[in-house]
Amino acid sequence: MNLTKNEVEELQEQIIIIYKVIHQNSTFNSFFYQDMDVSMPKSDSNLINELGELENAEEILRKCIVELEEIKQNEKLVDKVFYEIIARYDLKELYEKYSINEPKDLDKLDIKELLKIL
Repeated sequence: MNLTKNEVEELQEQIIIIYKVIHQNSTFNSFFYQDMDVSMPKSDSNLINELGELENAEEILRKCIVELEEIKQNEKLVDKVFYEIIARYDLKELYEKYSINEPKDLDKLDIKELLKIL
């Protein structure tokens, strides 16, 4: 993967947005729909729906975030660093930076490089 440092940073920011949305949806669904035989509500974002169908979407995204941080720092990191990485980012600022005003705007994120890796 031949990306500039800025491209790596932007890709990581976008993946963090997606991770946080998927994690929030997962937490919401497990809290409100636990032990219920109902279909989970779908997001307005096709990207979130597609990733949400993966069994281990959160884990994949966590690994991507850590790997991108390793690329930025040029060193191997321990997995515990994940929460330190995402804590550095303010979701509201990222939403503004990438013009995300509603869930369907998540489909505008350019994560082609991520999809190539997966």
